[in-house]
Amino acid sequence: MFTRLFLSLLLSMTAAGCKRFVEAIDDPRAAATDEQVRQKWGKSLAELPTVELVAISAHNDDITDEFEWAFTLWHALEFGQKVDIDWLDVGGGGTTIGQFIRNSYENSKTGGIDIDILWGGGDILYVDLAAEGLLEQLQLVDDVMENVPPTLGGMALIDPGRLWVATALSGFGFIYNRQRLTQLGIDEPTTWEDLGSAEMFGQVCLADPTQSGSALAAYEMIVQSAPDWPGGWSRLMAVLSNASRIVESASKAADAPIEGTAAVATAIEFYGVNRVAEAPDVLAFALPAGEAIFTPDAIAILKNPLHPQLAQRFVDFVMSPRGQAMLALPPGSEDGPIRKMIQRLPVRRDVYVTYADKLDLWVPNPYQVRANVELDMAMRHVRYAVMPRLVKVAAIDNYDGMRRAKQKLIETNFPLQRLAEFNLLPDNVLTLEQIRQVGEIFRVDEKQANEILAGWREFFRQKYVRVVQ
Repeated sequence: MFTRLFLSLLLSMTAAGCKRFVEAIDDPRAAATDEQVRQKWGKSLAELPTVELVAISAHNDDITDEFEWAFTLWHALEFGQKVDIDWLDVGGGGTTIGQFIRNSYENSKTGGIDIDILWGGGDILYVDLAAEGLLEQLQLVDDVMENVPPTLGGMALIDPGRLWVATALSGFGFIYNRQRLTQLGIDEPTTWEDLGSAEMFGQVCLADPTQSGSALAAYEMIVQSAPDWPGGWSRLMAVLSNASRIVESASKAADAPIEGTAAVATAIEFYGVNRVAEAPDVLAFALPAGEAIFTPDAIAILKNPLHPQLAQRFVDFVMSPRGQAMLALPPGSEDGPIRKMIQRLPVRRDVYVTYADKLDLWVPNPYQVRANVELDMAMRHVRYAVMPRLVKVAAIDNYDGMRRAKQKLIETNFPLQRLAEFNLLPDNVLTLEQIRQVGEIFRVDEKQANEILAGWREFFRQKYVRVVQ
């Protein structure tokens, strides 16, 4: 009777923002929280006032729905208010969101853009927005500072000015179809170099880095697994030229091994683990041996937020042990999500200890994974403006020529002169300083940027022809 009454009260609420709250009522924690709220605030959950938070996120609905539900229960008990989060959708990932935020501030007459929280989309977006003065300083409690180290493998996890903080870690590796590799007589890959081998020609599905931030991050991992930039580019070219397809999103690329359209795909661990769960007898996901680098996925409060106090409380919840545990625990477990396995790696070190017996086997402890590579953050940040466009003209705009050139390399057993020609870079991106200068041109001069891109496009076209000849 109590459950029916409780459900009836919630269904009677007419506020549009309560939709997800009602949909998630099958969570038994709601009834327990309702009882606690009655004791503390003298009202039921349904009777509490609702406050609004406005957020923009690169995360999917499974993540945002789970966190909104958990946060509103927590906030109702702690502060006597439910929370309706308005998740803005601007139709893209981190790159699109960043441009939307910049344009909105540029056109703002008040200094604010009526958005409180930015969540997800990697870390480069946050580094740039912090440098542009578009983020507020976070109030991070001692408990967070004690359990989130400043850096990991060269990667910053907390902005020095506390303008953003990592909420989760992302590991980049590859998802592959065991059965297809066996049929082809190819060993299961263990390193990035394996993806660039002659045996993998035409067997790798990749994503367009101008459309996918996680694809760009994976390519940067490949580049930084080599001793220097020219060597890293050569390693990346070996992988790119093995592509059976280059699709628009990392999620679509990760589908290729299970669909049978490719044997292997580069993937963030979030996509890899989810796909393997669908077909564990067929698929596998691996982090590259000795080359596993974890990058942060961050959260921040945008400049001049509508609801600064509520925004800080949301950050507090996401960074709490409970919020962090939700990322990795199975659904229905205590402190876990309600319906969907989120399958992200928590950034707090203590979560891997406190919940050790509850974490699934897929969850690697990033603080215990040994890697022989430490990211050069300066190089990574500078190259992010240039490398997606460089990859696009080299491997997407000139896809057919690149494939013919790789095929010729394989047929002739990779003679040194032909291989050197294949790996040549345009002469205006040979050094970090040159890359920095080109990146600045891309930022401020569209006409000159288009001229550079046209020059690169022709450079790669002619280069591939020379390799074949």
